[in-house]
Amino acid sequence: MPTQSLESHHPRNLLQWRPAHLLLVLFLLAGGTAAWRIMAARQHFVEGSVHVETEGTRGAITGGELVLDLPVTVYNGTESAIVTVNTWTEAFACPEEDSPQSECTRLHSSEQSIDMHVQPGSSGSESRQIRTGLPRTMAGDYVRVKRRLTGVTSDVEQAEQRQTGP
Repeated sequence: MPTQSLESHHPRNLLQWRPAHLLLVLFLLAGGTAAWRIMAARQHFVEGSVHVETEGTRGAITGGELVLDLPVTVYNGTESAIVTVNTWTEAFACPEEDSPQSECTRLHSSEQSIDMHVQPGSSGSESRQIRTGLPRTMAGDYVRVKRRLTGVTSDVEQAEQRQTGP
């Protein structure tokens, strides 16, 4: 029986080349990862509004100081760019995770003004870390962190504020 063989310069020979398989797999993984991220981000978009997440906020007592990790993710479904996000953060030392607030010691409270430039229809992330000293006595070593959104400023609002002045 005769067998068919391809000429050495035939384009189909490229498919038999192992590095081509590797490149194809890498291309599919990169494309799949990008598509997955786009689909996941689209779940957070609400047309005409801004969705702000602080998921991943953590606090720990390390080396005699309080360390707070404060991530912010903005999903901009508006027609204006988001330029600033303001949050208020409080950290407490508690005896246990489910201790009432009255049994905890306040370790830190402050407002964060985070400059971001999130274009309409896109998302952006920023993460800050705060390190601060500890009081001499604390109710415990479990750190509870509470955050709340205090403001979001768009480029339109920022322009209006500049026109009217302080």
